[in-house]
Amino acid sequence: MAFTRTSKTAAGFTLIELVVVIIVLAILAVVAASKFINLSSDANKSAIEGVQGRLKAQKT
Repeated sequence: MAFTRTSKTAAGFTLIELVVVIIVLAILAVVAASKFINLSSDANKSAIEGVQGRLKAQKT
């Protein structure tokens, strides 16, 4: 029984593939962070508007 050795293929990812994946992840992180920052400012604005509404309701 003779075993033939095939050419050895490289396992793993190339540097360019890794860089592309890192860039895509960075873009997604920036988009997600900006959404969360906007959500906190919107929550603060809504809380202030809620307090204003309660104060106006108490005056009448």
